[in-house]
Amino acid sequence: MKVNQHQIMAFNAACRHKGFSRAAKALGVTQSSVTQNVAKLEAIIGAKLFERRRSGLVLTPAGMKIHAVTEEIGLLHSLLEERMSEYTRLDSGLLRVVAASTDPAMIYMRRFSELHPGVDLAFDRASWRRCADTLRDRDADVAIMPEPEDKAGLYVWPIGRRAHTLLVHPGHRFYNRESIHLHELADERIIKSSTRSFARWRLEERAAELGVVFSRVMAVGSTDAAIEAAVHRLGIMVTYATEAALLAGLHSIPIVELADTYQMVAACNSDVRDLSIVRSFFECID
Repeated sequence: MKVNQHQIMAFNAACRHKGFSRAAKALGVTQSSVTQNVAKLEAIIGAKLFERRRSGLVLTPAGMKIHAVTEEIGLLHSLLEERMSEYTRLDSGLLRVVAASTDPAMIYMRRFSELHPGVDLAFDRASWRRCADTLRDRDADVAIMPEPEDKAGLYVWPIGRRAHTLLVHPGHRFYNRESIHLHELADERIIKSSTRSFARWRLEERAAELGVVFSRVMAVGSTDAAIEAAVHRLGIMVTYATEAALLAGLHSIPIVELADTYQMVAACNSDVRDLSIVRSFFECID
């Protein structure tokens, strides 16, 4: 018995969506069709490919080895279909975007949606390191993030440079400052977001280099929560000055020791950059 394309497609979809029903919906077939094709593939291979858990389907060790091959086959099949059909616009499908911040990810997604209204969109927010991991795990198609430390296997496109600044609420003694040094923040209450935040990592790295210790810290779970805490005057924080933060009345003050900018990028796995849905998203980037 030979493996056929239907079995590969069903298996890849189940891997991607972590469930048979969701895979069936994505493929436009019945759930029984997906489960039967996966069962036939398991019979041919002679090993279980999935474990069923509360969170969904999880690949077995055998499944991981097989998926490394079938994922590549599936991508080649998608490229072949695109070349053969020679279509010029996208009418359906799903584009999954992960980003370290909503700005500028939402801008690019809006542009893409205006051009391709038939394509569904999914968005998730993750730390800068997790964005790259999410791409490599095939849980996202495109990522918007600070330039990753490890770019192996990724296609990376620069989209602009940014700087981290101090965000201060009205009435704070630093509010009217034009610039500030890190050592001046030692006795201030510093709001720090997620431990995997890029801004927090840069702040702590630079502070450690200079021997600056922050005596008062308020830890929160996300950058959005940290900005909200700063708006409510619970402390001051270091991050990229988003438009939302500035509209909320926070003042952005350059930090001398963090004046060097960092690169923001759009990224995808190198082997999917020629898929129309991914290529079209990159075309929506300035």
